[in-house]
Amino acid sequence: MAASKTAARRPTVTRTRSGPSSSRRPSPRCDSGLLAWTPGRSDPHLDGEASRRRAVTFDVEASRTVPYTVEQVWAVLDGFSDVAEWSTSIHRSWPEGDGPSTGLGAERGCELLPGRIVHERIVAYEPQAIMRVEVMRSEGLPIGSMISDYIVEADGPTSTRVSGKASLELKLPPVLLKALQTRLDTKLAERIEQAFADLEVEIERRMGPSP
Repeated sequence: MAASKTAARRPTVTRTRSGPSSSRRPSPRCDSGLLAWTPGRSDPHLDGEASRRRAVTFDVEASRTVPYTVEQVWAVLDGFSDVAEWSTSIHRSWPEGDGPSTGLGAERGCELLPGRIVHERIVAYEPQAIMRVEVMRSEGLPIGSMISDYIVEADGPTSTRVSGKASLELKLPPVLLKALQTRLDTKLAERIEQAFADLEVEIERRMGPSP
């Protein structure tokens, strides 16, 4: 019911993306590309180990205006290790490390699909304004590095603009990279957009329909 109400409001969504610079479960449609990559004997998991594979960087951006206040939006985003409770792109999530549960230095693990895991840390944090998340290492994914910014800004007295920016470096064999790069930037932007749509549904579930 919440999702249908959300769709009826037709929130503003914008997306920009740039291709390579040299470079509650995920739907099959969104799992092509990066998540479908399967390492072989010559392509071990890239979890911080050195790699001879070609590194290519993708930069993507997406934003969405939701009919809730900055405080209401941040209350959901700030549950750092609870993201799997509302994001359909994440299979499960959990807190890691001995640091805080949120804020600077907080750590979490996110399993996107079974065996596809990223370990993340908040590296910049301003309450009700911005959260920067860095992937420290990954399992089952060809990620060299990734940094994501989540920004919330008031858009009127009762609306908030939520923006996401991600810079992702992938390390892949050249043949595989050529096959994937034309669709990867689109898929990455779609995942950010889907996360913001899920965020709005979760806020509505907690707070009720917006006025």
